Amino acid sequence: MKPSKNQNLVKMAPSSKGLNGKLEKPKSALQAIVLSDSYNYRFRPLTLDKPRCLLPLANTPLIEYTFEFLALAGVQEVYVFCCAHADQIRSYIENSKWNLASSPFSVHTIVSRESLSVGDALRELDTKQLITSDFILVSGDVVSNVPLKEVLEEHRARREVDKNAIMTMVVREASPFHRTRASTESSVFVIDKKTSQCVHYQANERGKHYVSMDPEIFNEHEELEIRNDLIDCQIDICSNDVPALFTENFDYQDIRKDFVYGVLTSDLLGKSIHCHVTKDNYAARVRSLQTYDAISKDVISRWVYPFVPDSNLLNQSFTYQRYQIYKEDEVVLARSCEIKARTLIGAFTKVGDASIVANTVIGRNCIIGNNCNIDGAFLWENVRIGDNCRIGKAIIANDIQIGHNCTIEDGAILAAGVIIGDNVNVTENLRLTPHESHSQGIPNDPALVGERGLGQEYHAEADSEDEEELMEASGLIHRVEDLNLSDSEISELSSSSEEDMDFIPFSARRDSANTMNSDDFDEGDFNKEAQQSIERAFEENHSIEIAALELNTLRMAMNANYHEVRSAIILAILKRISYLDFPAKESISKVMTRWGPLLLKLTFNHEEQVDNLLTLQKYCIRLSMQKQFLQLLGYLYQLEIAEDDAVLDWYNDPRSAEGELAVLRDNYGKQFVDWLNTAESESEEEEDDEDDE
Repeated sequence: MKPSKNQNLVKMAPSSKGLNGKLEKPKSALQAIVLSDSYNYRFRPLTLDKPRCLLPLANTPLIEYTFEFLALAGVQEVYVFCCAHADQIRSYIENSKWNLASSPFSVHTIVSRESLSVGDALRELDTKQLITSDFILVSGDVVSNVPLKEVLEEHRARREVDKNAIMTMVVREASPFHRTRASTESSVFVIDKKTSQCVHYQANERGKHYVSMDPEIFNEHEELEIRNDLIDCQIDICSNDVPALFTENFDYQDIRKDFVYGVLTSDLLGKSIHCHVTKDNYAARVRSLQTYDAISKDVISRWVYPFVPDSNLLNQSFTYQRYQIYKEDEVVLARSCEIKARTLIGAFTKVGDASIVANTVIGRNCIIGNNCNIDGAFLWENVRIGDNCRIGKAIIANDIQIGHNCTIEDGAILAAGVIIGDNVNVTENLRLTPHESHSQGIPNDPALVGERGLGQEYHAEADSEDEEELMEASGLIHRVEDLNLSDSEISELSSSSEEDMDFIPFSARRDSANTMNSDDFDEGDFNKEAQQSIERAFEENHSIEIAALELNTLRMAMNANYHEVRSAIILAILKRISYLDFPAKESISKVMTRWGPLLLKLTFNHEEQVDNLLTLQKYCIRLSMQKQFLQLLGYLYQLEIAEDDAVLDWYNDPRSAEGELAVLRDNYGKQFVDWLNTAESESEEEEDDEDDE
């Protein structure tokens, strides 16, 4: 029997609105549509048993971050559109805090198991006639702290003037190489700078190095920005015309490639779409394994505040400790184990003797044996790991057993229920599942899981987009090193003057287009992006080569110069020294020994050495680190970032004695110069003595 069109609409909780009854009520409740299905297979085999929106991110289901984001926006009514694993999603919501009378919004689920795309979901939504006014459209894997109230006001103000302004896309400004940007995401937005209207959208294809636009666009708009520095999380403010347009255009499947592109290129529809670019807030989508890894690190590093582990969004007991370590109650740690920075450990977990855990998320009720080394991994709940195991950047799902003396290499994915026997090496990027139906009928493979193991290799049913992503960034690692720029190639880039960049063909500069308006990226913008890049290098302990490569690609993308790069490094180093909870002398030693070589790598001549010293002076004054200047100067000299001649030229440079800088030059710089002169005199005397002999 054919179901009625509202048969699968399940109400989760009555609306608890109306507490401000004396105030003037809005004409209609603010609604949001959450698309819980991703309509791709990127997270398989993890999503064979569980929907992506319920996968844990920093030990909290993804959909919780989405709901908190909507609550922050003042949403009053949420519709969760379900396809795969609809029963699990419905059950989760029924038993969550969002189904209580105290919930800031009411939640309903819409189940449509035949839906194959976002377009199908919105056509179904239009059929049910549930949307009464403007609404927020998001995916169930969004992690964001962007306050949408301002965006909603902008959208509504535009709608008052022009009813054809049907959508506002919320995008986040970041470098084209930002780690929370999916490796295959290289969309280009062409935006009218004055009105924020998006006049052209292009989802770039592999190997395509240009943007194709209607020349008439340039006649209709005075100033355009061509931008490839925007992370598109598909957070949209939509009018209720949007679902109807999907119904009218039955071939629309994707919200960007089909709908946005179709609206912007149609002469008949007459509709307009705008962009709101956020710079100071966080927004990202867990749309790939690469972004799952990156966003998890961002949550732990507190970039998504207030949505951090110790906010305890669920019934949790996390406390925050130094070096971004989070632990719940009832965690048992052996005396000789070592828990390093950026690690999160759930309740009832035990870590054995001499084990080392770093940069890792561990769920509840896990047992880690003795003498294990775990770095960069994700262990979900009820995981058992034997003694003497090494686990790299891998995902170990629920209810998994790993025997003694095992190695799980980077990029490996073990789906729930897999058992690994003793003395097994799970190779890089291997995906294992206990489900025989998804392994081409191959039974347990002892070569992969051991004699007493359970599991076989998962063979992906990827569509073309997924295959492209798997080729570009298999595993959890965003491989910047795959760009294969050598040290000599990086240094050669500095030999070209900044003016030379103007003569390099646009497509040769980068695979991506950047903002064409030079006013968009001033020194402050670059410094902010560079600071974030360097801080990530600090937190994740990047190699000097990779940190330098990321800064260099950022420099080219934002048309900055090497002075700006080195200034950002010096500022970040000084902030790091101030941040560490050690005596000043020890902090300087630790940071300069580890990260001074990064400054050295991007300093290419004598003049730049002098420039480094002037910059160090300026920032020591700004950060009230005058007393540390002499020791810092000594490390620059020791690491050959500033050689003898550079120190002397800096001391004699009039700029070093301007204003407040003179205090550092005269009090500390003079001491160092005197020491240099004395050391040189003693060296000359020793040479004279040797000659006399």
